[in-house]
Amino acid sequence: MRRWTMVATAIALLACAWWQWPAAAQRAPEPAVADQMISFEQYRDFRLHDLQQRQARLVRQLAAPGLSAAEKAGIERRKAYYDQIAAMATEERDQLYRERFDQIDTNHDGKLDPEERAAWRDKQREYYRQQPSERGGVVSQHP
Repeated sequence: MRRWTMVATAIALLACAWWQWPAAAQRAPEPAVADQMISFEQYRDFRLHDLQQRQARLVRQLAAPGLSAAEKAGIERRKAYYDQIAAMATEERDQLYRERFDQIDTNHDGKLDPEERAAWRDKQREYYRQQPSERGGVVSQHP
């Protein structure tokens, strides 16, 4: 009886492994680090798309009923900031984005790697946790 139990257990384990094999084979490999690198052009395109989305979202927020005066003023202040960036000449806006890109690109290789982006996100989170008075009174800053 023991022998049959061991054989049955082995068969069951083999069947489970065989059943899982197609799922394991279908998993996509992790992208290479080179695929996770972001060039300035990709960064600029992302920022332009993000700018358009933010402007549209702020317009929707301003149209919402029941905004307090303080909420409306804050949204209008942010909208004015993004409208100002959108109104810049392409070269001027690209220069602004290039300066920010260079701040994030700490190893200055012309690409943003996952570690540099994570470090920048942490830096920005810390900055925005501070009270406006600790940030020099600035309420809205380009992220």
